[in-house]
Amino acid sequence: MMDRPIRLDQEVPLGAAQAADRRVLPQNSTSRTERLLIFTAIVILPLQNHFPAVAGMSILFLVFGALAAYVILSRPRSLQKTWCHPVFIAAYAFIGVSTLLEYSSPLPRYDEIFRFGQMLVGMVCVATLCRDRSALEAGLYGYIVAALWLAVYLFMTSYGVIQGMGEASTFNQASKVRAAAFADQALQANINGVAFICTQGGVTAFALALSSRSSYHRVLLLGIATFCLVASFLPMSRGAAVGGLVSVGAVLYAMEVKHGRALIFVMIFGLGMYMLVPDAVWSRMTYSTETRNGKLEGRAWIYTTALNRLPEYILAGVGAGNYNQKWGFEKGFGKSHGGVLVVYGAHNAFLQILMFWGMLGLLSFLWILWCVYRSIPLQCARDELSLALLGIIVSLGVYLFLTHGFYEKSFALGVGVLVGARQWIWPTGIVSAIEVNRGPSGA
Repeated sequence: MMDRPIRLDQEVPLGAAQAADRRVLPQNSTSRTERLLIFTAIVILPLQNHFPAVAGMSILFLVFGALAAYVILSRPRSLQKTWCHPVFIAAYAFIGVSTLLEYSSPLPRYDEIFRFGQMLVGMVCVATLCRDRSALEAGLYGYIVAALWLAVYLFMTSYGVIQGMGEASTFNQASKVRAAAFADQALQANINGVAFICTQGGVTAFALALSSRSSYHRVLLLGIATFCLVASFLPMSRGAAVGGLVSVGAVLYAMEVKHGRALIFVMIFGLGMYMLVPDAVWSRMTYSTETRNGKLEGRAWIYTTALNRLPEYILAGVGAGNYNQKWGFEKGFGKSHGGVLVVYGAHNAFLQILMFWGMLGLLSFLWILWCVYRSIPLQCARDELSLALLGIIVSLGVYLFLTHGFYEKSFALGVGVLVGARQWIWPTGIVSAIEVNRGPSGA
């Protein structure tokens, strides 16, 4: 299935492209129920921490449970063909390696591994359901709808506050503006995660707009993309800003945007975003390792502490339980939060895994990412759906550098949709030249 490394701009012989064009078999076509399940899971992603837990389970966990029950009862054959995909095999190996290393560490705790396993189950279920273009469209438009309602919420609750506080000239002043703007937010969600969801929806709409053959559809999607990407700046998340820039760049690179008309289109799009983003936001788009008022900037403090302790964990790690219960406190990762001393995460999935389980754990995690990379189909610019999917996967890749939650449900949805599309829609790993940009099928 994956016989060579891929390049987004790699040329493919016409015969291979034609061979990739396979009709969806009747038993592989999805029902409205399956498309609705994928769409719903993505749309309610920002609400996973907003509603009270039911028997200790979040609303999205219950949705994943419904996905698993449906797949096991209604699609056992599709599940059998999906669960052995190389991405999942690499994930099983990661669970085994991390479990053995955690068992050998002092104060073992398996919460993070268990959460990763839950995420993996959701990922397999999503991949099993995403078996045709209609299901993939449902997932992509789910990202757009999720970003759209979040963007409306952010504009209604924070845009006026940020604009009213005027220009912030330093990082600290901008951080105070951010704290004031989101002090009384009704939505119980991580604001950095909210910004990334807006980024994913905006990039999806942008990719679909570039590939659309309908002028009305293109203008509508471009307006949605601009609205969502501007909203992604309102939480003043540097990671979301970088993620949006890199994802849009990946989409443009895949399309080989070289023509003057396309470049003018992109310049107008970027200029419009710059004019709409409040001035105070740009003051926080910096990173410094300098000490200010006797303190380092948050991420600089964590990365500096981790680098100083590198010889202590690089080989076999210290264990997740040991890190959170003892080692983290002793080595300087503890900090007062609300009057309580807590251990802070690394804000970087790779660094966090390295501290938990050393190089062996990190290498097994990188194997998963390599398999995900190899699952991106060749010639993805030929199809607006594969192009939008590329933008989502790239944004998730950037997100790994900014969160220590390598088990977050957003990875289950994004990677699950990718694996399903590769397994069922483009099984040879090549986007067909015969069905180039056919447009939405009305999912």
